[in-house]
Amino acid sequence: MVRTFALLSFLFLAAPAQADRAAAAAAYQQGDWELAAYEAQRLETADGYAFAAGALLARLMVEDVGADREALAERAIDLAEYALRLDEDHVEARVSLAGALGFRGRYMSGWRAYLTRVPQRGRNLLEDVVARQPDNARALGMLGAWHLEVARRGGSRGLRVLDASVEAGMGYYSQAIALDPASPAPRYFAALGLAALDEPAYRVRIRELVETGRQLQPRDSFEAAILGELGEFAARLDDHRLVSAWADARLQR
Repeated sequence: MVRTFALLSFLFLAAPAQADRAAAAAAYQQGDWELAAYEAQRLETADGYAFAAGALLARLMVEDVGADREALAERAIDLAEYALRLDEDHVEARVSLAGALGFRGRYMSGWRAYLTRVPQRGRNLLEDVVARQPDNARALGMLGAWHLEVARRGGSRGLRVLDASVEAGMGYYSQAIALDPASPAPRYFAALGLAALDEPAYRVRIRELVETGRQLQPRDSFEAAILGELGEFAARLDDHRLVSAWADARLQR
């Protein structure tokens, strides 16, 4: 759910250090997330730190980083929070912080995440962004992911406690898709979240999301990776148990 053009546009608003900005943008386009983060941090601006957080978040979304995943999520959180210390209203920093918090919550028990208010904080950040920018597709997609992840992790009890719903999640995803129809990311993550729930009622919608997503052309390495994931997804669509297990595994890594 990372929107490349949104990330690149705010990066280019930063003052001086043209070489660092260009290097960070090029590294992101090529899928070298670590280099992109490094070059963006060198800007020493809120834009730079927010971009760096977004680059690490992109890596978490499309790579299996194994044992490094928790440390990577914490690095993204630190970078986004540092950006917010420099500019407390920085929109992309808020969105990246919410996304990174989602990964922090994924790597702890649902009860511990709830008690430490990890999901609550992530939702508040995203809803604040959407209140300010109703057309922020990245934030809307992450809100969709937030609701479906609550359904996956917490079931009916989690949905009730956190006032979440699958319907709300898909509503947010639909808005994100409408606002950025060229991006395969919201289609992929929406389908992934639904498939992990293993409900027959969602199977037609899952197939539609996967098939329409695969028809899109990638604009950068992140979207190319997403399209690769959609290809794997499509290969499993006819076996509902297999695709549900695959989706659940993807959402745990």
